Amino acid sequence: MTFKDVLVTGGAGFIGRNMIRGMLGDGYRITSLDNFKIGGWEHIPDDIRDHVEWIQGDTRNLDLLMQLMKGKDSVIHLAAPSSFLMYEEDPVGGASVTTHGFVNLLEAMRRRDVGKLVYASTSAVYEGNPVPYIEGMELNPPDLKALSKKWNEEVAAQYSERYGITAIGMRPFSVYGHDEFSKGGYANVISLFVWAVLNDVTPVVWGDGRQTRDFIYVEDAGLAFRTALEKDLATQEFNVGTGIETSFNEVLILIAEELGKEVEPKFVDVPIAIYAQRLLADVTRAVDVLGFRHEVDVREGIRRVIKATRSVQATQKWTGLSSAQMYFETLPTS
Repeated sequence: MTFKDVLVTGGAGFIGRNMIRGMLGDGYRITSLDNFKIGGWEHIPDDIRDHVEWIQGDTRNLDLLMQLMKGKDSVIHLAAPSSFLMYEEDPVGGASVTTHGFVNLLEAMRRRDVGKLVYASTSAVYEGNPVPYIEGMELNPPDLKALSKKWNEEVAAQYSERYGITAIGMRPFSVYGHDEFSKGGYANVISLFVWAVLNDVTPVVWGDGRQTRDFIYVEDAGLAFRTALEKDLATQEFNVGTGIETSFNEVLILIAEELGKEVEPKFVDVPIAIYAQRLLADVTRAVDVLGFRHEVDVREGIRRVIKATRSVQATQKWTGLSSAQMYFETLPTS
């Protein structure tokens, strides 16, 4: 089945706007629901601004979702706090949007007979398991973000079984990319490091820098969601990663090489209680079942982040990027 009339929640966000760009080029008709909490209208790129129906609102508004669901044949759901820091800062609000908004979405789909959903879960559901993380592992998430997303997966499975909605859960790993400026201190560590080093500011590393992430470029992540929409699949979950593990220290070495600078980071104690030392996706199911492989490696991704940062700094469109890495200092202490 071809899905062309799509509701995208969180379409103005980091993954959303990059995913939508490619979809528009292939004839999709897209309505985006977004609360514009992280950034605003000014963050929507010019090349997609006039080609999407942008609706400002909240997924916790069931009546609004019912209206927007008319005439749609599918939904891509991205609307939820994207950073674990957001849940540390506002646990009640984060859990409310993540869970209440999600069940509203499924209920609106059921009532409007919309049969296909691709939604963002998180790799954080695996926390506590050994790497690589494999779909089908027993999940016992230790923090509120991961627990809320795990609940979403269970509710999606229930709506699939009871009402026939195909619900594909995507578990993104460490998503980064060229236009994270709107996220400020919530941005991926690659962006935070680039912003600091480009401005001759010492990058601040939590712990010893040997912690690892499976870094996936934002355009690759968006392509994974779109692929899941277009492919005929049963309800299930997929890892959205590369299957490659990179340490923070290795990221800093790559940044230093690309900029031709000496980089001496400052190491600080990890400032939060629950923190993953390693993240690594097993991508077997994504490759064999979804048919997805990443295209952008970390070095090329860092080059793109550097190029984009230089461009926006030349226009002085965004300020304060070099200090964004210190946002964690404003978080409430336990």
